[in-house]
Amino acid sequence: MQELHTADELAEATDDLLVRWGGQALTTDDPARSGMAWRSSGAVAVHAPQLNRRDRVLFTGSADDCADLLAEVLPELPGERVRPLAPTALAHQVAERLDLDVAATFGWMHLAAEPPRARPDAEWVADEQEVADLLRIANPTSWLVPGDPGAVRWAGVRDASGRLLSVGADSWPAPGIRFLAGVATAPEHRGTGLSTVVCSFLARELAREGAVTLMVDADNAAALKVYRRLGFSYQAVTALRA
Repeated sequence: MQELHTADELAEATDDLLVRWGGQALTTDDPARSGMAWRSSGAVAVHAPQLNRRDRVLFTGSADDCADLLAEVLPELPGERVRPLAPTALAHQVAERLDLDVAATFGWMHLAAEPPRARPDAEWVADEQEVADLLRIANPTSWLVPGDPGAVRWAGVRDASGRLLSVGADSWPAPGIRFLAGVATAPEHRGTGLSTVVCSFLARELAREGAVTLMVDADNAAALKVYRRLGFSYQAVTALRA
């Protein structure tokens, strides 16, 4: 087994965007978020603490190689709530080999088309208190809020009076990979296309920095419709309980 020390080494070991997204844990000086990465035979894995609110181990490769690698590294990782994460078929194969439980299945998406045209009616939001106030009403269980370690900047759409109606965030960035999260629209304005405006703006802006990715609940039909219309491709991923 070879330890990978930098995000560049991780990117050289695999082109899997999900695993490379975890490479941000190799770039931080924050001990609570710093991680480790390894390669062994055909498997690559990265431990990314507090990545999108979970201590994740993202992995790729053949099921046998991944099972062997995880069997070696998982017992050495701190914490009791580590979540191995991989495409669903691979995750289930590894779970069977290591006798792990399935925690959840959801969607991992990446922008697989030309970035959508930026919408002029969206903008970067400087006042994060406005964002927090909207999220408290529009999405009180949002996995990303202002002040979170992964929140980089917020975009939004306003009405004619300047009131913030819809938001989304640039968050949890890794070298060459950006992550879109925190999308929410005021309840009385849902269904009017405002989330599409915000996500179009974010996808266009973030594509300047690299691949654009996001996570979505598999049963969130409205969000899936927006993301697919913008050119995002869907892959089912499954988190395990280590």
